[in-house]
Parts: sequence; structure tokens; C-alpha cells
Amino acid sequence: MYTYESRENRLLLAKKLAAEGIVLLKNKNSLLPLTPGAPIAVFGRAQLDTLIGGSGSGATSSDETTLITDELLKTGLLPDEKLETFYRNALNAERQAAPDPEEERAKFTELLNSGLIYEIFGKYKAPAAEFSVPDELITAIPSSHTAFFILGRGSGGEECDRRIKDDYYLTESEKELLHKIALHFNQVVVVLNTNGFVDLSLIQSYSSIHSILFLGTAGEQAAAALADMVIGKTTPSGKLSSTMAYSYEEYPSSDLFFTDKDRPETILTYEDFGLSSADNRSTGFAKSPVAFYKEGIYVGYRYFDTFNIPVMYPFGYGLSYANFRIEFTHALREGANFQLTVKVTNESRLYSGKEVTELYVSAPSLRLEKPYQELLTYSKTRELAPGETEELTLTFPLKELASYDEVSASYIIEEGSYYLRLGNSSRNTQIIGKIQIAETIVTDRLKNRLALSPANKGKLEFLSNKHSLSYFYPGEEAEKQKAPSLLTLLQKDFDTTNIPSTDTDTGMPSPSKERASVSDSMQPVTLKDVRDGLLTLEELVDRLTVKELAVLLNGYGPGLPFGGMEGKYPSTIQYEDGMDIGVSTHPTGFVGYISPAFTKYGIPSVFYKDGPAGVQMTAWPTGISMACTFNRELLKEFGIACATEAASLNVDSWLAPGINLQRNPIGGRNFEYYSEDPRHTGFLGLSIALGAEEAGITTCPKHFALNEQETYRRGSTKNSFDALDSIVEERAARELYLKPFEMVIRNSKVSTLMTSFNKINGIFAAGNRDLCEGILREEWNYKGIVVTDWGDMDIVVDGADAIAAGNDVIMPGGPPVIDQVLKGYEEGHVTLEDLKKSALRFLTFVMNSNSCRKYWEEH
Repeated sequence: MYTYESRENRLLLAKKLAAEGIVLLKNKNSLLPLTPGAPIAVFGRAQLDTLIGGSGSGATSSDETTLITDELLKTGLLPDEKLETFYRNALNAERQAAPDPEEERAKFTELLNSGLIYEIFGKYKAPAAEFSVPDELITAIPSSHTAFFILGRGSGGEECDRRIKDDYYLTESEKELLHKIALHFNQVVVVLNTNGFVDLSLIQSYSSIHSILFLGTAGEQAAAALADMVIGKTTPSGKLSSTMAYSYEEYPSSDLFFTDKDRPETILTYEDFGLSSADNRSTGFAKSPVAFYKEGIYVGYRYFDTFNIPVMYPFGYGLSYANFRIEFTHALREGANFQLTVKVTNESRLYSGKEVTELYVSAPSLRLEKPYQELLTYSKTRELAPGETEELTLTFPLKELASYDEVSASYIIEEGSYYLRLGNSSRNTQIIGKIQIAETIVTDRLKNRLALSPANKGKLEFLSNKHSLSYFYPGEEAEKQKAPSLLTLLQKDFDTTNIPSTDTDTGMPSPSKERASVSDSMQPVTLKDVRDGLLTLEELVDRLTVKELAVLLNGYGPGLPFGGMEGKYPSTIQYEDGMDIGVSTHPTGFVGYISPAFTKYGIPSVFYKDGPAGVQMTAWPTGISMACTFNRELLKEFGIACATEAASLNVDSWLAPGINLQRNPIGGRNFEYYSEDPRHTGFLGLSIALGAEEAGITTCPKHFALNEQETYRRGSTKNSFDALDSIVEERAARELYLKPFEMVIRNSKVSTLMTSFNKINGIFAAGNRDLCEGILREEWNYKGIVVTDWGDMDIVVDGADAIAAGNDVIMPGGPPVIDQVLKGYEEGHVTLEDLKKSALRFLTFVMNSNSCRKYWEEH
């Protein structure tokens, strides 16, 4: 294992992540790998303008980004020089004609200071047009040369989803160039340097296109990793973390996902689904946008496999230069877990490589519908030489067989046979055995939370498979009959979980039995006194006035997005004598991303830093590329490395990972998220969190919850649009969209969590007590703090309501939101007890932070 203080080691890891995330989708006639010295023709603007990341909080940048054409040349391949010169000249001319960066910054600052940044932030930016390559330049290159088409896509992002036409589907300039390439050259490689999926049907229609590689947005080392793979220095081992359908229209959410901000008439509202805006607490707006999760539990491969819909490339799919054999050997129960052992053998004679083994379960559909199969777990081999075998262990908790029953508010394992399926994609598995459930088992008794609004019940129709249940494809019945029974389970094998009470266990420091007289209300006290046992944290919090509490529970800054950036507004409010209540004591943090310091109480500032692809040191691969590695150990290394960078910047909370789901292929932040599958997402999020912990940094998983659509997720002041309401069944919310957060919270020591802007069934996520207290703290026993997403709080949840619901810090906060909290206190929306409870949680986080430790050392 490396240490990651040196940039050299971090770049090695970044390249390894990029390499293992590349997915070989097609390799007709084994075109790849190529032999060094082979002449090639490289097309596409992205060959010299490699797309390495996304935008917004998940953005990444580097002055040392590797470029695809340059790296292919380094491997010994011979790109056509005239074609390369054409692209260099075209890109240089375009850059020279671009607007002056300083003028653009001035415009940005003006908008920022006006408070209207969110009206332009996230404005859709279409894919850049491909340059029209002269016919004579193409025909001058021998058709026997292997041609590369580097297809770039960087559209969408924070506050803005992608589009269908000329984005998911190829643009006209891309179609024109593709046609020219495919007709002239005998063998073509398409590289998808994209921040999400694109339609491949046109690409597949050309017989000359032999190979397709999904590179994704794989960071500053992406091009170097790709070049090594093209010549066989490394072998592809990436697997798709989401399903590639034959067309956009085949995704179950395709007709429910609006993205065009320039066409307000396309926005779906309550009335489009026979509902009432007023009944859903949305009044006084021109439009009330709705994201209807009609597909319920049938997302991604759960949908395509259950309804037996052909797909272009299934979940978990990816080719290799090597060939592998996967064999199940034996299984056993280990307490609350079930463990299977499998052998993987590299049967190739030429290539070393890695393989992923994936374990699924097909459950009986009785009272509760079930998808055809669900991923339970997976494991990836080490690099296996030709002929080499490795034994892998696949383990999963037996409770993962349970489904959520809304009627009884409990997780149950219905009686029947649960067939375990082993393979290397969702469409390439075989049944290896079954777990027999002799009686319906209750594994957890909970409370109904996040349920549909009573006003909407009975008015919505969710996707169902009740009338066409066929959980096994033709020919599988015999395989099912032959499946050996591996285990039988009864109710006595499980202890039903009771809901822990946060009233008796706050996770806060206990009072000291022996204390000095510092508890005298007139004597100055500090947070260090709490550390030294001279008073309790509760006693310190009791000293704070309501005004001080309101300042403490907000970020330090003017209260505009991105901390004001040269803004004209104050960063805090004052005492009656005119002195600032909060100040900044952080050496590297900046306004809008730090907490206010109270020097009179010895409370320092702490620093939150974006984001999922790093803290702007190394440009790491984005989530969509890292997820394709299917390598949890590698993601843990990323957590260690990136947290090491964060620690060098004195960061206290690293605002990552983004663990929402890729519900729809044109989601604007799919590059930042990991997968359509909740368990895969949870495994990777947990790996990153555990790695960061080893480096002494807490992650801040986000966006809690159901932030799968960016378009109008926080509404629009300019257009008088309410924030997006995610309408979802409780079962789907729990089993899919909350699952990754639950996996991270229950299995790590993460101490910060970020709520989302959107509503859930009519209630703001950040103002939803069932979500932030009931599920998060009572069910999952979370002890850390909850911070809001970074917004100016005009349409999104009121600051006082957020604290009352269980948020502890309002970001970026500042005077406008401090005033909201004080007004809410006067009006009874938030109580003194609410403020103190959040202050206790927040100051516990501060006391355990690196910033606090350093502050105390210096003071």
C-alpha cells in the first residue's frame, strides 16, 4: 500500500483508477490491442481536449492533463500528422475567439452579488460541435489505417440535466464525421470520452466499427491509461455500472424526466398527474415541478431484466483481452452473513487480466413484488497471469434478502426459494443454489416514513409486474429445479431490530463528576474547558444566547452561493455593541465554506471542501468512471489519497461522495454519481468513507435524498417555480434511494451528511423530520451533524424549519439565513431546545475536528 503525500503516488493511483474503469464494450475480430508502430488516424476534438471531469461541485481540473493523441504517440503508435495538425489549428483558432476569461469573471461576480447566480448557474451548455474535416484530408489517409473517433461529451451538470436530442443522441456534426470515418476506414475504434451515456445505435450500424471503449470522464490520467490499454500494456477490466439500452425511450423514466429549462411548457407539474398543487403544499407559484418516480422499484437492470427487455449492454458488462472461467465451489453461513467461495481462472494464453464475479438473487414474488434479480455483492480478482487461478469469497448479510412492506412498516423475507445467481453481468449468470425460507421472516420493525402524501394516495399508478410475472427466462426452469439447497432460514434466526431512541442517547459528552467553579454563569468559559472536564458541553451551550445559537448554526459568509466571492454583504451579524458575533479563524478556508468562530468561547472555524472528484489538487476520475472499476479496495485507496490532500488543506469535512442513483441516463450529475444500483453505489461510497477515515478526514455523503434530477431541483425565483417534488413510494425510497446512505452511515464513522434541495412527497428534504431525525438518527443511529446543501434559501427550505427538522448547519448561511432562524424562533417554528440540540451535535463535531485541535495548540 502506498502513502499519498507525494503527487507521484497519487498520479499512479489516478492512472490505475482510470485504467480499471475503462469498459471494453465491443472488440470485433479482436481488433484491440494494436501493435506499437501501427499507423492510425485520430478524429474528434476530444483527442486534444480530453474531458476529464464534470462541472459544479464535482468539477475537476489540472494543468497536467494527459491528451489522447499525445499519449497514443508515446506508446509507439503513429497518428497521421496532417490530421493532427488540422485539429490543433482548429482548436487554437476556437480558443483565440473565445470570450476573455477576466470579462467573464466580472460578469459572474456581478450576478453573484445580485443574488441571482442560480438563475444562470447550471445553464445548459450543448456539446461542442465537431470540426468538419475536409474530405481530401480523410481520403489521403490509407483506408487500412485504424481510425479512432474520440467522442466527447461534457454537457449537463449541477442545476442542469442533459438533453435528449443532440446530446444523448449524436449531434449532426458528430453524425457527419462518423459517417465519413466509417465509410472510408476498414476498422474503426470509438472512444466514449463522455460524462454519461450516449446512444450507440447509429455507431453500431456501421460494420467497420470494430471496437468501442467507454472511457467516461476519468481524470487527468485518463488519456495515459487509455493509451496503455490500446496497445495491450494493460487489459480492460471495467464493467458497466448502469445499463445501456437500445434507445432512450426504453428507460422506464424516459417520459417523466424533463430537462429543458428553455421550454417551460415541458415541465411536468402535479396537474399532469391528476394531482393538486395546493393539496401538495405548493401555492403562489407559476409552476410546481414534479419528478414522478413511477417506475417504483424497477430501476435500471431491475426493470430491463424483470420485463425481459433486450438491452445493448447490460449492467455489470465488460469485455477483456483475456478469457475467464468462474466456478462456484462451496457456501456456508457465518453468523448473520452468508459466504460463498468461487474460483476464477484466466484461461487466456496471451493476456493477464482481472475479472469481476457478481452475485445476484432472484426472490419469490408473493405479497410483495420483486424484481427478476438484484445484485447482492461482487468481488474483483487480482491481476491473473495466463492459466492462473484465484479463490474469491463473496459475503452478504442474510438480512439483505428482505424487502420493505409498507403495510406493516417492516422488512420481511417472504417464504419460498431465493435463487443465487453467479456470473459477470446481469445477463450472464447461472443459478448456483437456493436459500430456502420456511416461513415469512420479519427482520426489522420500523415506522412508516416518507410515505406518499395522503392527498395523492389512490391517484397515482406505479409500474407493476403483477400481471406478467415471469421471474425466469425460457429454459431456466430446469436450472431452477436442479439448484441445490444451500441453507434454510426461520424467524428464530433473526432478532427483530427495535428503533433506538435519540432521547436517551444523544452521542454527546457525558458530564464530568468533578468540575471546577467554571460553571458560574458570570465566569468566561471555553470549548477547551469542556475538553478538560471543567464543565459539560451542555453547560457551555446553555451560555449561548439565541442570537449566538443562530449564528453558530449557519455558515460564515455573506449568505450568497459560493461564499460571495468579492461580495458586498457582511459575513455575520453583530452584538448590540457593534462587535461581530462570528469571525473566521481558519487558515485556509474561505467564506461560505467555513463555520463562524466564537473566540470568546474558544470555538474555532471548521472548513468544508468540495467535492466528489477531489479537492482541486489531483484531478481524479469522476464517479461514473470509478464505479466501472468494481474495485472496492481501489476506491478505499482513493478515499485515503484524496483525504490526504484534504488534510493538507486543513479541510475538516470533504463534501463527497455523491451517492444518489443514476435513475435516468441524461441526469446532469450522472458523472458524479456511481450507478443505477443502490448496493453498488453503497459499496463504493462506504469504501471511500472508510479510506478517508484512515487519513483522519470525514466524508460528507450527499444529497440526502432523492436528488436524481437537477432541473429545477431548487425551483426558480425568476420564473416563480417551486422546488422540484420527488414523488415516490416509501418502499422504493427505502430499498433504492436511501440504501446507499444507510450502508455508509451504518458501517462507517462518517460525521457529516448533506441534505438535498428538492422536496420528497411534498416536504423539503432538509425540512423533513421523518428523514433527518426518524430514519437517519432513530433508525440508523447516526451521531454526526447534518448540513444543508449550499443554497441562498429563497425558495428552498427555511433555515428555521431546517433546524427544527434535524439539520444542524445551514450553508452557506450568513445574515439572511440567520435572520430566518431568529424570525422562526420568534414565531415558534424552531424552539430553543431544537437550537441547543443542533448546537450540541455541531460543537461535538468541532471538538473532534483537526481545525479545533490545531487552534487549541496555537491558543
